[in-house]
Amino acid sequence: MKMALQELPKFKSEDDEREFWTTHSLLDYYDIDKFDLVPAPMTRKESVLMNMLADMTPEVERLSREKKMSIEEMVRQLVAAGLQQQRVQPGL
Repeated sequence: MKMALQELPKFKSEDDEREFWTTHSLLDYYDIDKFDLVPAPMTRKESVLMNMLADMTPEVERLSREKKMSIEEMVRQLVAAGLQQQRVQPGL
């Protein structure tokens, strides 16, 4: 049997709210069975990579097909090769 949910107080500031949550449980105020699962937002790292690769995608796809590997693995190999070249010949 579920307990009745408590009414969430009004907070005067973020500090008041922060202090409140250090001593209270979310489960007393929200019904987690009603929460919706949503996909995680794209991280900055992922968005930078996607923007960087947008104009290179057709060539990367072609290379990955030729070498019979996933696009992700092809990108890893290309980046690794570029990093290795920078270690061998810095400044290029």
